Amino acid sequence: MALKAAVCEVNITPPVGVWLAGYAGRPGGCLGIHDELYARALVLDDGISLAAIVSMDLVALDFDLVATVRDSISRRVGIPAERLVLNCSHTHSGPVTRTFRAMGERDELYCNVMVRKVVGAVQQAADMLEPASLRWGRASVQIGVNRRERRNGQTVIGRNPHRPIQPYVDVLRVEHEAGTPMATLFAHATHPVVLGAQNLWITADYPGMACDFLCRVGMGMPMFLQGCAGDINPILRDTFAYARKLGEILGASVVVASHHSEPVEGIPISGTLRTVNLPYILPTMEEAQQYLRQEESQLRQAQEQGAPLHLLTWRQDMVRWAQELVLAVDKGEPKSMPFEIQLLRIGDVRLLAFPAEMFVQYALDFVRQSPYQPTIVLGYTNGCWGYIPTAADYPLGGYEVEVAYRYYGTLMVSPDCERLIRDEVYSLMGIPSADRTPYTVET
Repeated sequence: MALKAAVCEVNITPPVGVWLAGYAGRPGGCLGIHDELYARALVLDDGISLAAIVSMDLVALDFDLVATVRDSISRRVGIPAERLVLNCSHTHSGPVTRTFRAMGERDELYCNVMVRKVVGAVQQAADMLEPASLRWGRASVQIGVNRRERRNGQTVIGRNPHRPIQPYVDVLRVEHEAGTPMATLFAHATHPVVLGAQNLWITADYPGMACDFLCRVGMGMPMFLQGCAGDINPILRDTFAYARKLGEILGASVVVASHHSEPVEGIPISGTLRTVNLPYILPTMEEAQQYLRQEESQLRQAQEQGAPLHLLTWRQDMVRWAQELVLAVDKGEPKSMPFEIQLLRIGDVRLLAFPAEMFVQYALDFVRQSPYQPTIVLGYTNGCWGYIPTAADYPLGGYEVEVAYRYYGTLMVSPDCERLIRDEVYSLMGIPSADRTPYTVET
C-alpha cells in the first residue's frame, strides 16, 4: 500500500456586520475585512481508510455544527468522525461560530454556507488523491508567554515567564511524488489575540499571517493547527503589524523545521474517539443566589449610569447566567459534561485532540510520556467546552478558573478532571506505566 493525499482550500470570510466572537461587550458587528478567513482540508488515504484534517480560521465550533459537518462528510466521503479532525485556530476576530454569552448572535445563514464549504473542501480533496509522502520536523520558537500572572495575591491575565509555554512548532510536511510540497501542517500553542477587544475588523490574526508567509515562500498549502493554548497569550499585542511580525517569526520556524524534517511512515491510518464524563462544580444555593444578587446589582449600576446599549446587554446576559445557575443548583444538574478525546494515527504520527482550551502543561506532559514520535497535541478540536486548567491551578483562581465558563454557558468542571483526562489519554495511547504525579505550578 502507498499513501495518497490531496488538499483543498475554501474562503470562509463572513459578510461585514456579523458579530465577532472572543471578547464580551463589543459595541456591534464587524466593520470590515482586514484579511480573509480560510478553511483548509487535507485528505489522506492508506488504501483502506480515509482520514481528513481540517484547519479553520474560526474561534471554535458549536457542537451542532460539528455534528452537521461530521454527518455530511461521513455520508458524502465515507470518513467517520473518529478519522475527521476539525481544528479551529481560535482567532478572536472571526465570526460567532461558537455561541458565547455577551458576544452577539450566531449568523445562521453564514454558518450554513460555512459548513457547506468545509464539507465541499473535504469532498473535493477526496476526489483528487494522488501518491504522497510525509516528513516531520520540529523547530524552536517563542511567540507566546504564559498569561497567568500573580499580583498582590491574585491571578490576573498578564505575563508570567516562570510558567510553561510550548517552545516549539511541530511541522508535518506532505509531499507530492516528485518531492515538492503539497501541504505544510504546523501546530503551535498561542492564543490568536494579538488584536484585542477594541478590534472590529475580520482577521485570522497571527496564524493567518503565518500562512500568508508560508504561501509566499513556496511551502505548498499551509495549515495552522492550534495547540493547548488555554494559558498562553502572544508576546506582542494590539496592532496588525505585530500580528504579521509574530506570524512571520512562526512561519520562519516552520521553514526551518521543514528543511530539517525527516521521513515518517504515513500508513496505516486509524482513529479512535473516547468520551470521559467530567464532573461539574455545583455551588451551594446560597452561593448561587449571591452571584445573582451581584450581577443584578451591576446591571442596576450600569442602568443608573446610562451605560451604552452593548454594555447593558453584557450585564443582562450575566444576570441570565446567574439565574440559570440558581435553576441548575435547584435541580442538581447537570452533573457532568461529555468530553470527547480523539486520537488519529497516520502511520508514525499521532494527533491527540481535545474539545477545549487546554492548559499547555497537558500537551507538554503527554508529548513527553508518549511512546510515539511524533505526537502532536491539539486543543479547540471538534468543538470547545471551555477551559481545562490543571488541578494545581484551581486554588490560584483567575479568569480561566473563576470567570470564563460563564461566557461559555456551562458550569466549571471539577479539579478532578485532570486525573480523569490523564487516565483516559494514557489508556488510549497504551502507556501502562505513565507518570501520574499531579502537576505543580510556579507562581
